[in-house]
Amino acid sequence: MAVGLGLLLVGGVVGGYLVFGTPAGAGRAPVRSGEQGPHGAGGELVTPWAVTLGGTRSRVHPAAACSWQAGALYCSGPGLTAARLNPADGSLAWSLPAPAPAARTTESGAPLHAGGLVLAVAAGGDLLQALDPATGAERWKRKLPQGAKVVPAGPYALVAGVDGSVTGLDAATGGQRWAKRIGDGAALWCAGPEQPGSGPPVLYAAAQAADGASTQVMEVDPATGAVRRQVRAAGLVEPVGVAQGGLYLLESDKASLAVAVVRMDLGGGGRPGMRRTPLSAPLLQAQAAVDADGAVYVFGTSGALVAVRWEPDREERGREEWRLETGMTVASRPVPSGGRVYLSAPDGRLVAVDAGSRRLVGQTKPRMADGQNTYAAALAAPVVVGGRVFATAPDGTVFAVPADQPEGW
Repeated sequence: MAVGLGLLLVGGVVGGYLVFGTPAGAGRAPVRSGEQGPHGAGGELVTPWAVTLGGTRSRVHPAAACSWQAGALYCSGPGLTAARLNPADGSLAWSLPAPAPAARTTESGAPLHAGGLVLAVAAGGDLLQALDPATGAERWKRKLPQGAKVVPAGPYALVAGVDGSVTGLDAATGGQRWAKRIGDGAALWCAGPEQPGSGPPVLYAAAQAADGASTQVMEVDPATGAVRRQVRAAGLVEPVGVAQGGLYLLESDKASLAVAVVRMDLGGGGRPGMRRTPLSAPLLQAQAAVDADGAVYVFGTSGALVAVRWEPDREERGREEWRLETGMTVASRPVPSGGRVYLSAPDGRLVAVDAGSRRLVGQTKPRMADGQNTYAAALAAPVVVGGRVFATAPDGTVFAVPADQPEGW
């Protein structure tokens, strides 16, 4: 397997897969010790940068997608199964070109992480590859069934089929641990937070009934596939995330309009309690995320960003705290962090909204592709970690900006 290793990093094409552009911070005066400036979590100066992931341009997935693990940034994109970048300056550690695409097209996504390895599937492909995070060398591989999703869970990785069949793998070796059917059909998955010393994270799956009248919500042990508990929720719900002792779900109607946020209480051993907060107005094709404090942020193609919050000890139901019209008809999944909410726009802009003042506080310049496909068809969510925000754009770039000064982007 050809892996781009030991490449000379210069201001040009590197191994055909990484092209350095002008750093976003070029021309700025350096910030000296004691002066205010954009800094990372450890106090170090954050220098903006932008690099271009090369490879084949795609009409379906023109933008890359990135994830974070153990101090490094991992990205995938058209013509590229995965690459590891230095988060400080975007320099390339290794890259793995994508094999010839399969006859079908699959959903592209950022590399996943489980069992100490990087799990990646090339856009348009059906081959799951487990890669060494230090070198990019292949450790194991597995062909995926049509339309299957990969769900990472600590030392395990699940392959979930569209028919409800699920196979549990040892993520370090690729060996099969179990296989069974979970739920009534294809499920949407999310993982609870991983707690050091307490075993792998618990998984939650939501399988919608064929008639759209209800959804089977299950808590699944990734080590065995055992369903620890389950509840049938009215309507169509999908998991958003786990925080503050609750699983948060987004409820939609049969027209794909998000109409409510639902909290499923996870405390106790009995039947989980369900608490529903209607949205003041429906959102079309909505995406949502929950922060560590239990605030849920929902974005819909109407351009509205909505914040919903619970205080479980005092409130039977949550409340819609605010609604902001962003002016964007399409955006990525919102990413809350440090009192702000970050979104990627289809023209390559990274947008920051202050959750306290409820206003847009920063945006980067557009980064549109040349030619026919100037906008991204699929928008990857930004990655926020270590005082930096990493984002991707339809011109093929991956870029980083300081999280603490969006006004200066």
